Amino acid sequence: MVIRGHFQNGVIVPDEPVSLPEGTTVRIEVVDIEPKKLKRRGGMWKGRVVIADDFDTLPPELADAFGVGIE
Repeated sequence: MVIRGHFQNGVIVPDEPVSLPEGTTVRIEVVDIEPKKLKRRGGMWKGRVVIADDFDTLPPELADAFGVGIE
């Protein structure tokens, strides 16, 4: 039997009414509804990402479009 509920004011509250005998042993399992996030660590993208040599150079057609011109 699965009984769904939520944690409120320090108490587990069932979402639907439940009738169990007094003293019934239950098991409470926390269900993580948030997607698991990848734990970030330094260097995890090493060798996977390459930055082009002209990364900081604005192409002339874009410079003209933005009115900044290249001098």
